Amino acid sequence: MATTSKIEWTDATWNIVTGCEKVSPGCDNCYAETFTERFRGTAGHHFETGFDLTLRPERLALPLRWRKPKRVFVNSMSDLFHKDIPDDYLTRAFAVMSLTPQHTYQVLTKRHGRMRSLLSSREFVAQVDTQREDIQPGCGDFTWPLPNVWLGVSVEDQKRADLRIPALLETPAAVRFLSCEPLLGPIDLCGPIVPGRGRPKLTYWLDGRPGWGPDQTDDRGRVFQEMAVGPRIDWVIVGGESGPKARAMHPGWARTIRDQCAHSGVPFFFKQWGEWGPAPFQVRVCDPEVGWLGTDEELVVAKADSEARGATHVHTGSWSDEDGERRYWLHEIGHKPWSLERCGLPNGMAAIRRWGKGRAGRELDGQVHDAFPIPAA
Repeated sequence: MATTSKIEWTDATWNIVTGCEKVSPGCDNCYAETFTERFRGTAGHHFETGFDLTLRPERLALPLRWRKPKRVFVNSMSDLFHKDIPDDYLTRAFAVMSLTPQHTYQVLTKRHGRMRSLLSSREFVAQVDTQREDIQPGCGDFTWPLPNVWLGVSVEDQKRADLRIPALLETPAAVRFLSCEPLLGPIDLCGPIVPGRGRPKLTYWLDGRPGWGPDQTDDRGRVFQEMAVGPRIDWVIVGGESGPKARAMHPGWARTIRDQCAHSGVPFFFKQWGEWGPAPFQVRVCDPEVGWLGTDEELVVAKADSEARGATHVHTGSWSDEDGERRYWLHEIGHKPWSLERCGLPNGMAAIRRWGKGRAGRELDGQVHDAFPIPAA
């Protein structure tokens, strides 16, 4: 548990479970696993069993003691809907969240199927009510879905988007969000239009599928329906991967999602570039019409400066299929940035450099994007 967090889109973390297993490519370089496995076998340490799934029931009641409102990321060190977490443990967690409406809880999962099944179950909701009464007798009625709980799914590429987003839209939630981090491939959040069929697989993700609303009765007793818009994504987070084995994010992938969110009026949060980020393809050391006018020693310094500021690699956006997953190609630049004066980059390629997370920063085209959703009253 941390009452503060370095994660840009939350204020605190509430880890009532630690440990997990990998389920998709976004898990390959899991920061939580890397951190906890350092302590495996250390007698008496909190992470003595490394990244093995471990319930932390002593933490369940912690939010009941927090008075100042917080945005709370639930289970940053695990997945709340892991198959080995008992149902009654989850109902206890949701009961605590319902009894602390001053906080906003952000639940992020890759187990979209179990999330949809449990949170759509009347039995699950009844058990949450039972747990509420056990914690605070006489607490009264509550609203479902919980208005202070945001539900999200991780979508690192189009394959995972096609699997997880429809399940999220079918799950009762006050706010639905996506975490496209690490973003490992292009994602189209609008979805393809099939000629003659429209969008047949619920791909109105950012705008909501239009349709008929529930039956209504007017003052003369006539039953009618009005047009309504179905559930949609309320918030999108995008981020590149960090760490020593980080895979690079093509800048165009982030821009596409940003532009689609802007078109649909969906809040967009750019968390980070990660280890890799955009870089100038060419960094001039002088005006090519005039040539170098300084000393040889100054030229050495100018060239070193251009190398420090220029690209080292090109992200092609091209991919190959390996074991059913896409692997994107990076090409190392064979020349120095100051020697590329007559060169250009073909369409679809982007000049990048391994800056490190701190230097790469979180500006996208010179702007920080840190929008949050505003839940309906």
